[in-house]
Amino acid sequence: MKFQISFDFLDLEEAIKIAKKVEKFADIIEIGSTLIYSHGIKAIKEFKSNFPDKELFVDVKLVDRVEKIINEYAKEGANIVSILAGTSNNVIQNATKTAHENSCEIALDLIDASSMGQSAMDAQALDIDKIIFHGPHEANNLESLLEEWENVHGNTKTPIFIAGGISKENINKILELKPSGIIIGDTITKSENPEQEAEYFKNLL
Repeated sequence: MKFQISFDFLDLEEAIKIAKKVEKFADIIEIGSTLIYSHGIKAIKEFKSNFPDKELFVDVKLVDRVEKIINEYAKEGANIVSILAGTSNNVIQNATKTAHENSCEIALDLIDASSMGQSAMDAQALDIDKIIFHGPHEANNLESLLEEWENVHGNTKTPIFIAGGISKENINKILELKPSGIIIGDTITKSENPEQEAEYFKNLL
């Protein structure tokens, strides 16, 4: 099970500073959409420069103009780029084709999917590399997660990463689902001791 740490900051320097504290625990470092919208391609360049040996996930949530964006991001060091499930299948296919030509992967984000089960089913035909499944933002809201998880997990063989609201209170229940990876952001990066928090979750995996 892979461990992805997400950095959703406005301040690029602060994000790099925190990332240096937790990089040894992360299999994948996620450059959050906030950083991309605030700093653009510079954010990818800075993360690649500081973490040359880490997989970089760029959470840009593509919906259009995918060829130019993916080409540029891959050139600057992106290993994985996210695209929204709600966009058209033609756009998604163009994205996966372009990414694979550039030794990059595409992650299908289900956050806007009209049917998570159908999007999961389509993922293989669209040559998707990973699925991003968003869990609950409240520790006691696991019933809806379990129901949606079955719809997604039961309809695909594509690796699934769970993101959103993962905490010490619900991590054990989420790990019971046996996803291919988990994604944690603010719980680690905005804590008083990011290194300690990252080590805690890494040890559970």
